[in-house]
Amino acid sequence: MTAVIKLAHAITSLNSNAKYRYLHDANDSSKELIDTIEWLDGTTPISNADILAEQKRLQDIEDAK
Repeated sequence: MTAVIKLAHAITSLNSNAKYRYLHDANDSSKELIDTIEWLDGTTPISNADILAEQKRLQDIEDAK
């Protein structure tokens, strides 16, 4: 079984120093809510599109293992 790449993996891949938080769906904690990302401590925001593209790229690598 391959690992599931989370938003946190993608964000960290794009900016290893990023400080952020986000919420999960109240009814399904496995669902991450990208629209709730709050950038902390002056972290430059990363666009949702860039995060999702990186998440897909990393997932494709993981799936190919």
